[in-house]
Amino acid sequence: MSPRVLSALLLVLPFAITSCGGEPRQPSQSTTTPEQKKPVAPLVPKVEIHDWCKEHGVPESICTRCNASLAAGFKKKGDWCDKHDLPDSQCFACHPGLEAEFKAKAPKGAVDK
Repeated sequence: MSPRVLSALLLVLPFAITSCGGEPRQPSQSTTTPEQKKPVAPLVPKVEIHDWCKEHGVPESICTRCNASLAAGFKKKGDWCDKHDLPDSQCFACHPGLEAEFKAKAPKGAVDK
């Protein structure tokens, strides 16, 4: 390597090293106001069921108390609570946590909060 090239490298090298390993940059201050920011969609959209039986707190399409003919299908699958005479998957007495799950899936205005 020629002395000129070597001298040039020795002059440039300290600047190259300090510019790469310096303090991390602070993010620039945003000039947008909260009103200008677009709303962020949730990562997992809320599932909302639209055919709702307000009286029993389950979807109308699976409410065996409103449509007794549905009971046979639940019994056939082994999803039945004999003690409360309704699907085990809808028995809030035996599974208190189910009520909150169903309320979360209810359409807006279908459930009192």
